Amino acid sequence: MMVETEGVIKFNLTFRTEKLGGVDIGELSAWRTVLKDLGLLGQTPGRYDGYGFGNISQRCAGGFVISGTQTGELDAVTLDDYAVCETWDLQRNAVDAKGTVKPSSESLSHASIYDVHESVTCALHAHSPDIWRNSVELGIAVTEESVAYGTPEMAKEVRRLMMDMDSPGIFSMGGHEDGIFTFGRSLAEAGQLMVHELVRARALV
Repeated sequence: MMVETEGVIKFNLTFRTEKLGGVDIGELSAWRTVLKDLGLLGQTPGRYDGYGFGNISQRCAGGFVISGTQTGELDAVTLDDYAVCETWDLQRNAVDAKGTVKPSSESLSHASIYDVHESVTCALHAHSPDIWRNSVELGIAVTEESVAYGTPEMAKEVRRLMMDMDSPGIFSMGGHEDGIFTFGRSLAEAGQLMVHELVRARALV
């Protein structure tokens, strides 16, 4: 039985320990800092049993680069704090990745986004109680509440939602407390949409 535990990898991971090179994470890491400053990504004792929350990714040669699992507490990151997901299979609940740290537990959800829209170059997964609790009022699409994070069912649910969405876009994870995804053709699109929706949500509170 799968248990809803924040930050724990639930997919079948084939991981190759290898120092990454040739991947530009400058802008990606800058947006990570913005999300962390806003409390949308991080790791604090009082939230989610102390586990790290939030993750970010962007396409790269041979797959996509994604923040490593349980790196939320870090104020600054380097390429050593990312992994590259090279191949994935939703049916087998499997990911092949490389790096010096294992990929985020939400890697399959990110993969689903990239699978549906070739124009999407990045995805941001944040944790915002404000947006999440007001998703319906804000007109944001929501995944089925019965579907847990990090599962093949969630990856399929993300894919289902994505089929009817344009880029940039946003959706809320009904079965994953406070979980929000934005995606876009650029990091600026995805990041600015996240901030815009946070402002809209806080205006309702």
